[in-house]
Amino acid sequence: MRHLVSARITAATARRVLTQLRGDRRTVALMLIVPSLLLVLTNQMFDSRPVFDRVALLLLGIFPFTTMFLITSVAMLRERTSGTLERLLTTPMSKLDLLLGYGIAFALAAAAQAAVTCGAAYWLLNLDTPGNPWLVVGIAIISAVVGMALGLLSSAFATSEFQAVQFMPAVVMPQILLGGLFVPREQMAGWLHTVSDALPLTYVIEALGEVGRTSLVTNKLLRDTGIMIGVAIVALALAASTLRRRTGPLARSARRALLVIPVIVLLVSGVLAADYLLQARRYVWTDNAQIDGDKIPILAPVSGTLIGWHATQGSTLRKDQNIGRIEIRNSFGLPQKVIRAPADGTVALDNGIEGAHVTAGTQLAVTYDLSAIYVTARIDETAIRDVHLGQQVDITTDAYPDITLTGYVGEIQGSSAGVLSTAPQDNTTGRFQKLTQWIPVKIAIAEPKNLTLVPGMNVTVKIHRN
Repeated sequence: MRHLVSARITAATARRVLTQLRGDRRTVALMLIVPSLLLVLTNQMFDSRPVFDRVALLLLGIFPFTTMFLITSVAMLRERTSGTLERLLTTPMSKLDLLLGYGIAFALAAAAQAAVTCGAAYWLLNLDTPGNPWLVVGIAIISAVVGMALGLLSSAFATSEFQAVQFMPAVVMPQILLGGLFVPREQMAGWLHTVSDALPLTYVIEALGEVGRTSLVTNKLLRDTGIMIGVAIVALALAASTLRRRTGPLARSARRALLVIPVIVLLVSGVLAADYLLQARRYVWTDNAQIDGDKIPILAPVSGTLIGWHATQGSTLRKDQNIGRIEIRNSFGLPQKVIRAPADGTVALDNGIEGAHVTAGTQLAVTYDLSAIYVTARIDETAIRDVHLGQQVDITTDAYPDITLTGYVGEIQGSSAGVLSTAPQDNTTGRFQKLTQWIPVKIAIAEPKNLTLVPGMNVTVKIHRN
């Protein structure tokens, strides 16, 4: 009875693949040199350091995915066309031995590629990320393994190396376009965002985005990494089930099984497209929205020393409540001025420091009346014509995704958000660039359903068209 997997045979397979890779100088150049050269070219394209840091970081995950997909799909097809695969599978080697050997070999090759490319990015091009560079190397290796697994799976559908290369635009390019490299996924149409959720490269880009955002190993980073590993395992299992000894037409049963995949893709795409068209006809939709409220600042009434301060963050205040005092220096008898809450509210920001000297007008705290919160949604200028006062709005928050709140449009701001920003765009220069503008719309919440809603929470709104 043939064994399931042999460590000795798997290791021998990995050595054989690595030996073949080492003997192909063009493949070695494609893996180790070309990505670094492309990063240098990218560095010359961008004058802005933050833009280069973002794009280069994402490319460190895209390069290994793309190169390993191409190399493995062609290599496996070459094994089949040369008769090597047929000879190997007549030995005690199992399909799992073969695929694991390929996986180990290309994971090691990916580690070399990631080390060289990341070294060039961080030390030669001064790439700067909050997260640890070793996290980037690890994600790049996982990305390469995912690309390798999809390459092995795609090779089952090809009968020539030319056909294997043709899978590049069909499998890889949509993932690059929809993964968030060129346009943030949050700005995509709803159905494109949904499609991108099903693409493995999306999670490579999202994981690298987390490394570029924070130095912490967040739950989102762990989730994205887990999804990538899961995709690689599923793709390898499908590759094992479709692995053939020689080229030529697939068996009828295999063709029927493989036909299920595009049929499912077409059905899902059709359902998503129909749902998107329905939603677009019925609603004006955006997730560029947050819980908001009227900010109530608490200011120092006079200059002096702050004492007896107890308007701490999260505390609830009542109008005219005594929340501290200011001791007035350089005055006979050191009189004290009482600080009172200007209105009912909950403290969202506490700047007060006991014993600190403050000047008149200093902002000591910021409060919000949580009983009078609302939603501020930024609507694309091309859709604002369909938004009118009094329209019903369905509101869902990221904190409570299963609960839908009801609201209505209460106010449409008379100018775009860009006009009121601290650094509005200057269109008088010769470098004018037309940008889509967003119109802030105030949405009143009819019934908060006793949910804990605070300013800054992300929400999604669907405004019913009339």
